Amino acid sequence: MKLLDSTFLRSPRTVAWRRWTFHVHLWLALLLGPVLAVVALTGSIVVFRYELNRLTVPGTAYVTPRGERLTLDELTARIRAARPADQLSSVSWDGGPSTGMNFWTNSPEGHRIHTFIDPYSGAITGQEDYHGKWLQWFFELHAKLLLGNTGMFLNGFVGLTAVIMSISGLIVWWPGLPRWRFGFSFQRGARWQRQNYDWHKLIGFYSSAAVFFIAFTGMYFSFPGVYKSVIQAIAGGEIAITPRARTAWNPSTVRLEEFVQKAMQAQPGTQFASLAFPKKPGDPVSIRTKEVRDWHRIGLNWVYLEPATGAVIRSTRFSDANLASQAALLMYPLHFGRFGGRWGTVAFYGVMVAYVIAGLAPAALMVTGFLMYWNRSLSKTRGRSGKAAARIPLEV
Repeated sequence: MKLLDSTFLRSPRTVAWRRWTFHVHLWLALLLGPVLAVVALTGSIVVFRYELNRLTVPGTAYVTPRGERLTLDELTARIRAARPADQLSSVSWDGGPSTGMNFWTNSPEGHRIHTFIDPYSGAITGQEDYHGKWLQWFFELHAKLLLGNTGMFLNGFVGLTAVIMSISGLIVWWPGLPRWRFGFSFQRGARWQRQNYDWHKLIGFYSSAAVFFIAFTGMYFSFPGVYKSVIQAIAGGEIAITPRARTAWNPSTVRLEEFVQKAMQAQPGTQFASLAFPKKPGDPVSIRTKEVRDWHRIGLNWVYLEPATGAVIRSTRFSDANLASQAALLMYPLHFGRFGGRWGTVAFYGVMVAYVIAGLAPAALMVTGFLMYWNRSLSKTRGRSGKAAARIPLEV
């Protein structure tokens, strides 16, 4: 079977496999379309999650730069004093000098707490409990279907559905060479059934590439092992993973500021973005750095250090990494649309707006597609009862 044989190109509706493709497209939409629409809609919200999270803590996330900041050791001591029962997870300063440092801790109840502190005065400006927070709820719904790791795995099949529907939708959309203009037409004065059909085919065509790309990169988080194996096979190199540390974490051995200084020495010209504390034996101190024209808002560069000595175990700088590692590192910003900053502020927000629009497309396609199916079913019922009904079929 040739996908682009002359019969399909000129008269696609006469090709048997095209009809099979249509039924695959239809039943995937009916069975999983609502779930796909929910994942896509919440994804549109998640695109601006960082900015929305900052808006929920006005007056605490932003500060006025004045002089040198306090050391991480001084700031951490104040966080420990304020929340002595919590376990430290990470500290980030990815927003730059005019933002507060953000300490992520885990409470004894298992809640994720973000405490903001002015890095210049050491004053704690506010905190947020992510347990039950609406933005976090949307993220959990988008990424894990509110089912934890099981939901994240199942969500991979939702992404696979989007990929299949993007491809099958283009095949079904193709009207044939003699009628190619029909694929881009919209009849303004037609009945609502016809306009609904036109909306479906146009939204589907213009959003297919974006939906395919976003779904394809999103499946990486559900099937990381499969993706990494394929990436390594294609790129011909190994993906750099987090190395194991030989020493155990002891806060009194090495000052936190020394970890940062050693990371900056390992990656000169970068900016400190975050530090992740070891959580179990074998975990290194992980420092993330950001370059001026980075592909991601919080950087794609990592430095791993021994907890007890501060010795650098590995420095992974995106610009120096092999192709396989770069491809894996890019999955997150490519999926969430957080890479436009590399080309300036306008591009940064422009890319995210485009991702928001792409996230709305599956919901619009679900509604218009369901109306097409519903109209066709009603028309058949009316036809059997002898009533005339103008209708638009599922495919024209």
